Amino acid sequence: MSAHEHLLARRADYPVLARSTYLASHTLGAMHRQTPERLADYTRLWAEQGVVAWETWAPEVQRTADLVGRLVGAPAGTVVMRQNVADLLGDVVASLDWQGRRNRVVTGALDWPGSLNTWSQVHRLGGEAVVVPGSEDGVHADLDATVAAVDDRTLLVSVSHVLFRTATVVDLAPLVERAHAVGALVLVDGYQAAGTLPVDVVDLGVDLYVGGSVKYLSGGPGNGWMYAAPHVAAQLRPVTTGWFGVARPFDFDPELHYAEGVARFAGGTPGVPAAYAAAPAYQALVDVGVAAVRERSVSLTQPLLEGALERGFTVRSPHDPAQRGGHVTIDPGDSTRVHDALHARGFVVDHRPGVGIRVSPHFYNTADEALAVLDAMSAVLAGR
Repeated sequence: MSAHEHLLARRADYPVLARSTYLASHTLGAMHRQTPERLADYTRLWAEQGVVAWETWAPEVQRTADLVGRLVGAPAGTVVMRQNVADLLGDVVASLDWQGRRNRVVTGALDWPGSLNTWSQVHRLGGEAVVVPGSEDGVHADLDATVAAVDDRTLLVSVSHVLFRTATVVDLAPLVERAHAVGALVLVDGYQAAGTLPVDVVDLGVDLYVGGSVKYLSGGPGNGWMYAAPHVAAQLRPVTTGWFGVARPFDFDPELHYAEGVARFAGGTPGVPAAYAAAPAYQALVDVGVAAVRERSVSLTQPLLEGALERGFTVRSPHDPAQRGGHVTIDPGDSTRVHDALHARGFVVDHRPGVGIRVSPHFYNTADEALAVLDAMSAVLAGR
């Protein structure tokens, strides 16, 4: 059995694939078939053991965090689970001192709007957001301008590993080098990278790496996560620890003693059912390996991109697969109408204003599925 056949043998593990041509893993990865079973395990423990279930629940949340860690090259114990990235960013903001001369966050205009909204409010704490415009075509981050914006007044650099609109892979090395040279921290949003792009947070040298599970990780909502380099985590002092972010939660000590490392960002009662729901999909990716997923992804997205160009469609993702993440953004013209018609025909993709239709064949998709969506686009435009 070839490597691709080995991956396709797992199609039955994702029920939605039997019901539609599912090409939207960049926005909501397909649910793993074992998710209902794991949720049943969670509810069974609650029903049978009551509060004693915590003896199983708490270790399961940490095991799930470590599974994510294995997918991004993070050592055990350096990843924490939270409900979403927004909560984690808020706690990172509150853990930093924005009152001194070093009070700037440098970020890019093509980053996720929810994150940009957070950075826009650091002025309320004494900070300043420096938002670097992207390229004129809206495809690439302006890396040179971003590096140039980092100076000795920079407290934090926030950058996406893969841009959400166009799947452009951002070269992190120059930013990390520049930021560390001037004493700034680097926070990377890996939401569109994890699960489709090989990532090694230690090798990258990043300080913080955040992401969620709604996309290529196929873990579903409620499963945000953050890696923190141990030496960085020890310096950060979040305002909100909840009772799981302290050293000894069951001592109920009103005096704050932070938990070791990234665990100080654990917050309050964890989302146990979300962790149970996500674990099967995480484990599946660990088993097949992200390198194999990446190879399969390129083998599907490159013909998709080339086929779109042959049909005269505009492609707003990088043409070089080395510079592209897991999806291809295609504008066939009249893209809103085409998107709606595709859904009516059983093709699950999505649309982003100003750029077009995002299509993301994941490792469980076939080559025929990836190309059929182009034929469907042509048919819609031709009025068939």
